[in-house]
Amino acid sequence: MIERFSEKDIKDLLVLSKLEKWDYSEADLHTIFSSGDVFGHRNEKGNIVSSVAVILYKNQSAFIGMVIVRKDYRKQGLAGQLMKHCLQTLSPEVNAYLIATKEGEHLYKKAGFKTVDYVSKYISSEYIPRAFKTSGVYTRSLTRRDFKEVVKLDEAAFGDNRKLFLKSRIQQAEKAVVLQNEQNKMTGYGLAVRTPSNIVIGPVVAPNAEAAMLVIDELAKNYKEKLRIDLSSHEETLKKLMENHGFQLQNEPPVMAYGVNPLPARQGNLFAIAAQAFG
Repeated sequence: MIERFSEKDIKDLLVLSKLEKWDYSEADLHTIFSSGDVFGHRNEKGNIVSSVAVILYKNQSAFIGMVIVRKDYRKQGLAGQLMKHCLQTLSPEVNAYLIATKEGEHLYKKAGFKTVDYVSKYISSEYIPRAFKTSGVYTRSLTRRDFKEVVKLDEAAFGDNRKLFLKSRIQQAEKAVVLQNEQNKMTGYGLAVRTPSNIVIGPVVAPNAEAAMLVIDELAKNYKEKLRIDLSSHEETLKKLMENHGFQLQNEPPVMAYGVNPLPARQGNLFAIAAQAFG
């Protein structure tokens, strides 16, 4: 039987995540619950043995993530049940998306998802600060007064309003910066969030690749931990800049959409996603 979980179940969900070597923190799960729902199965002892998260944004797009099934409960159809349940909870006008693992891609295709794009997962074990020139823009720390403008920038870049998610994610972030031009107009922003295994950089919104690298550099410098950033797949200029700073490409998982839905309309300035569960 599929159950809808609550924040009271976060500790048990973390046990499942850690057992299956997923990289969710307690703060990640609070962010998920702030803007979405989590479903799953329990065994006869009451232990959570599967999970899935559905993040529904304001303008009718949803991202599905955190699809986890405990190893000793696999091949029993639990993941398929969860996917079917998620799609049934969404109204017909909602466009559903996910970023697939290699192991889960077959399941998602079977459920009716099709590949519409890719993301490029980059890791840096040792970030290399390098001097580079950007004209007409600078970074500063994000403040509470910036929130309304950040939501507007993010909506234009992502293609949907993510106000609830951003409110929680900014609170979770260790570093948060905005990008401004010479007229003091905000043109981008970026976040750095700690997880059990990495510092995750994203979202990153900027007017061009060089400005995006300026945001990434401001977020990444002074960290000694492993850094992770998931780029939009077509950002070849930014990829070269990041590789020059010590980032290495790990893999390129597919972005999948349910049915024939394209990705939300975007302006081409979302350079890095928040995380694979959030899009």
